[in-house]
Amino acid sequence: MTGADEVQRHFWLPTPDAGAGAFVRHAFRGRRWEGQPSEETVCGKQVAMAKPSEVDWCSAPTCLDCNGVLVNEQRGSPPASS
Repeated sequence: MTGADEVQRHFWLPTPDAGAGAFVRHAFRGRRWEGQPSEETVCGKQVAMAKPSEVDWCSAPTCLDCNGVLVNEQRGSPPASS
């Protein structure tokens, strides 16, 4: 597979959600977190990034918007308009 047919890699990482005062597990484009202090999520939010604890991984809910974008991409559906 090449070009448009190539599968895009993504990874998940719990990140602080300032509005909720807790962590949310967002998806990011790429193979893995490379230590950058912030990044744009698959759902389009700019978030701070840091090495999460085991508790963060277990307690952070998955971002449903990120999940929906990835599911639609896998199905070949057009992205939802914002």
